[in-house]
Amino acid sequence: MSDVILLSGGIESSTLLHMQPRQNQLLPVFIDYGQRAGAEEYRAALHQCKLLGLTLKKLDMAQTGHDFREGQSKKLHVPLPHRNLIALSLGLSYATQIGAGRILLALNLEDTQYYPSASSAFIDSFQAMANVLGNIEIATPLSSTSKAQIIQQGIALGVDYAHTYSCLLGYPLHCGHCPQCLHRREAFSQAGEQEPVGFYRA
Repeated sequence: MSDVILLSGGIESSTLLHMQPRQNQLLPVFIDYGQRAGAEEYRAALHQCKLLGLTLKKLDMAQTGHDFREGQSKKLHVPLPHRNLIALSLGLSYATQIGAGRILLALNLEDTQYYPSASSAFIDSFQAMANVLGNIEIATPLSSTSKAQIIQQGIALGVDYAHTYSCLLGYPLHCGHCPQCLHRREAFSQAGEQEPVGFYRA
C-alpha cells in the first residue's frame, strides 16, 4: 500500500519526507493554491524529491486562490482560510483515486496549538469523515514535536535545510521578518543550529 505525503517545501514536510522508510511507496503531492510563495515552495519541494528519486505531483488550485483574493483591500499571502481542510480534502480524493492507504501531513506541535485546522480535534474529525468515505488513514507523525526538535531530527538525517522554504513573501531569499521567517529563525536558535550566511535578505 502506498502513502501520499503533502509537501510544502518547508522544514516540517521536508523532514517528514526524509523520515519515511525507503521501502515504502511514497507519493509526494504539492498543492498550489495561489499562495504568494508558491513558486519558491514548489522549487524547494521538488529539490527534496529529486534527492530521494521521487516524482512530485503538483495539484493546481492557483486560480481558486486568486479568486479568493478578489475584492480584498489587503491581499493575504495565504489566500485560503483553513488551508489544511483544503489540502487534506484534495489529498483524500487523490489518495482514493490512486489507491493509497495513508496521507501524511507535517504538522508540528506549535501548529496544533495555534491553528484550528491543525488541532487534534480537527484531525480527529477529518479522520472520522475519511472513515465514512473509505479506510484511508490521516497521519501526523510530527504533531507532538516542536519545530526546533524537528530541525534536530532532520539534521541527524542529513536534511539540507538550505533547500527548504518558509517565507510568506515569495522572494528567492527569505525576507527574515515575516511571521514564518521569525518562527524559523527562532526554531534554529532553539535547536542550536545556524543557517548559511546570506540565507535571509535582512
